[in-house]
Amino acid sequence: MTFQQQIQEGIPAVLPQPQQYDAAINHAPKRKEILSAEEKKLALRNALRYFEPQHHEVLIKEFTEELETYGRIYMYRLRPEYKMYARPISEYPGKCEQAKAIMLMIQNNLDYAV
Repeated sequence: MTFQQQIQEGIPAVLPQPQQYDAAINHAPKRKEILSAEEKKLALRNALRYFEPQHHEVLIKEFTEELETYGRIYMYRLRPEYKMYARPISEYPGKCEQAKAIMLMIQNNLDYAV
């Protein structure tokens, strides 16, 4: 599958296998425990809203663990398999240059070298 096809696929109907935390990649430091119990519930609800309800039981456990362990919900299971870096804007699918630019900036920020 090409990079463009993977981007256009969006959230998969079938969840991919879980991915392990990669200690070789530079990660943000763990956030301080500043969220209340209600704020944590809200964070989890917000993360789950992008997924079909049949996936919630599996994902709630993973997202809760990520939130408790790292102070953030990373959705590691959905990390792309392609290398993350800012490609030329012409390589991003879409009709709107501004949307392509946003994808480019996000991928630049997720580049391991940045």
